[in-house]
Amino acid sequence: MKNEQRQINTMYSNKENVNILTALLVAHGIRDIVVCPGSRNAPLVHNFNECGDIRCHAVTDERSAGFIALGLRLQQQSPVAVCVTSGSALLNVLPAAAEATYQHTGIIVISADRPGAWIDQLDGQTLPQQEALGRFVAESVTLPEPHDDTERWHCNRLVNEALLANKQMNHPSVHINVPISEPLFEFAVATLPSERVVSSIDSKEPDADKSILQLLEESTRPMIVLGQMDKYTAMMAGELREKLTVLSEPLSSDEHVLTDQILYVLASERNADDYKPDCVIYLGGHTVSKRLRQYLRACSEARHVMVTEDYRLHDVSQHTSVLIYGRDIDVIKTIAEGYTDTEASKAYRRQWEMLQEKVKQQHYAYEPEYSQMLAVREFEKHMQEEKAHIYYANSMSVRLACIYADHYCYCNRGLNGIEGSLSVAVGASLARKEEKVYCVIGDLSFLYDQNALWQQQTGGNLRILLLNNSQGGIFRNLRGLDKSTARDTLVSARHNVDSVEGTCRQYGVTYLRATDAETLAEGLQKLCGMESRCPVLLEVKTDVDKDEQVFKSYYHKFRI
Repeated sequence: MKNEQRQINTMYSNKENVNILTALLVAHGIRDIVVCPGSRNAPLVHNFNECGDIRCHAVTDERSAGFIALGLRLQQQSPVAVCVTSGSALLNVLPAAAEATYQHTGIIVISADRPGAWIDQLDGQTLPQQEALGRFVAESVTLPEPHDDTERWHCNRLVNEALLANKQMNHPSVHINVPISEPLFEFAVATLPSERVVSSIDSKEPDADKSILQLLEESTRPMIVLGQMDKYTAMMAGELREKLTVLSEPLSSDEHVLTDQILYVLASERNADDYKPDCVIYLGGHTVSKRLRQYLRACSEARHVMVTEDYRLHDVSQHTSVLIYGRDIDVIKTIAEGYTDTEASKAYRRQWEMLQEKVKQQHYAYEPEYSQMLAVREFEKHMQEEKAHIYYANSMSVRLACIYADHYCYCNRGLNGIEGSLSVAVGASLARKEEKVYCVIGDLSFLYDQNALWQQQTGGNLRILLLNNSQGGIFRNLRGLDKSTARDTLVSARHNVDSVEGTCRQYGVTYLRATDAETLAEGLQKLCGMESRCPVLLEVKTDVDKDEQVFKSYYHKFRI
């Protein structure tokens, strides 16, 4: 009777980050928390005491509290947390957190914090608490105080990340820092939120292969999404197409795929929901297509699985519920060798293949006028007959690669910056002196990185296709930016460098130039075919307005 009365009267803190944390602590199986006195952590302690699934142990001395938590952890072989208030209270837990990490029996340190605006402002009990435990914890996160769905997702993800890190094989300590604004003592929330819980599979554990395959076997509409990966892994991933629906780009494929275009068409399909997967396994790093990331985020009802080599939660879809710790290549081999497609998954794959064929017909029917798009299309025709290493710079260059490349492409997609694209290609040309290395690059990227040509050992195997329309053309595709008077001059960095011939002469680079379709054809023939002891550059000079019109016209063809 008393327990029933307690449940009826239970009210939780009004602080969303505190409630999200409490719900996930319970969901991840934390049953014991050592709590220390304080006002800033009172909302946390209140919640832990109220929820009924957590046993609270009161200890005044924070240093002792940390070691008591370690003692509980050692005996119970299950996660244990210690909760302290703001200020020096956190620093007193450091010895216990370090000891626990080195015993591979880590504790979860939860600290209340003052809002960031008050740090170092002579307010009581304030110090920079984020990362305060340094290298003695494997993960240190500071939760936002959510105001919208994105911040709620962020808060959920950070808590999951920290608790998953504590469960890794070496069981390190972790730190969850919780800023809490005043008022502190409002308790009017009747229930804890229903929070997404992320589980994990370690590919090194026994029966991991079985668990991975089970994710697919339980699905009728399984899908593989490939982000950027090394060339060998991309070739291995190609085997998955024989059994599964695979979405990829030239940064993760050795085939001509039109993922972005397919999703553009699908957006206007009446039966678009029929194409949605019920299980998505994401391998690799970044994708170029924003449309692909948005599509994954719209597939909220699917089970989303992320393969991670660095043990971190890269939640591209915002719906990840399972992490697979391991190398992409190992997971690909497990699926390729162990998965047997069902009639349902075959039908789902055929459905996507039919859509892709439809898109390819529209793609091949489009004839671009003289533009950067035409330049890349004609360049890629030459590449069909030549084995080469091809580097694409970021921004418009790599987006054009995603339209026309039917081979693996290199690109600095880790951070997506325009700097260093030419330098990476130069480095590759030094390593592959007997093979041609091509770099397709825009004007801003080239001008930014032209010092790469200052390398005395660069030889004739380096070939550069420079797309120059006198500004950052990609900014023409950002909806709403056309309303800004700063778009062309400041945002797009319009410039007056009509020709880089002088730069080429300075660095000993053979210079070619194209200004129309005829000179483009002649220039590409020389760029790809001529013998040279020094690098060769073909500058394709285009009009930015025409480039914009051709690019938009291409995608307009896919409207149904």
